Amino acid sequence: MLKIFKENKFKINYGIGDKTWFGSGGNCFCFINVNSKALLSFLVSYLNKIFPIFIIGNGSNLIIRDGGINGIVVKLGKKFSNINFNKKDSLLSIGSSAKDKEISNFCLKNNIKDFEFLVGIPGTLGGNLKMNAGCYGYEISDNLINCQIMDNAGKIQNLTNKQMKFKYRKSSITKEVILKAEFKVRIGSEDKIKKKMEYFAKIRKKNQPVASRTGGSTFSNPIKESAWKLIDGINYRGKVHGGAKVSELHSNFLINKNCATSLDLELLGEEIREKVWERFKIKLEWEIIRVGKFKKI
Repeated sequence: MLKIFKENKFKINYGIGDKTWFGSGGNCFCFINVNSKALLSFLVSYLNKIFPIFIIGNGSNLIIRDGGINGIVVKLGKKFSNINFNKKDSLLSIGSSAKDKEISNFCLKNNIKDFEFLVGIPGTLGGNLKMNAGCYGYEISDNLINCQIMDNAGKIQNLTNKQMKFKYRKSSITKEVILKAEFKVRIGSEDKIKKKMEYFAKIRKKNQPVASRTGGSTFSNPIKESAWKLIDGINYRGKVHGGAKVSELHSNFLINKNCATSLDLELLGEEIREKVWERFKIKLEWEIIRVGKFKKI
């Protein structure tokens, strides 16, 4: 076990908030970049009894509160990012820490279709599966066969697509750690796949504040409604609270406009939820994950 600890990177009082896409928030007690199932098992089954464990992906859909996290933040390293393709059986295996851009590029090189939409999602596979991420009519669960996870006892299990209980922006995964997943895929034309990727990338650049510090879609779309239309309905496009701002390009995106604190972002989001409820009697649900403690004044 000592050898495993030496091979992995441990950082105390780590500025985890700076590593999110919003770039706001406090420190965590300890940050660990994990490249071993043995160490991961030790963390979730033993250390979790002493310190809370939080798994972080790409930090793109996350607000770390200003008081930080009084626990251990775990990031799965490169050894959990392998992508393999079994052409004979049309099976694609993807590690949890593989980035969406890496996945879409791999699929392009191997003429694998239906993963082009990932160019519009700046996350990792693990985060995608946990929240059933999707856009442009596609969801990550569409072609999933099974998912390998590690439970709270440090044991590895395989869950089928049905056992994952996918819904709109939800799955059955709560505290379990996703390790990898397997997909049944279809082969397509490289030229068509490339053109679709370019089209999705163009739409994203045109309609989303990709050049700003943001966290992706702030709220999930209610049934038969669009969150951005509801936000426009209360005239909050461009609304500012402290250093946080509602994007003028896409009103379901919050941006860190001027050294925003995480509290600025969260208060602006809660203000939107309150106003939408008052006007339309519709509850907007946060799509962005918010973790940690509020900073004491």
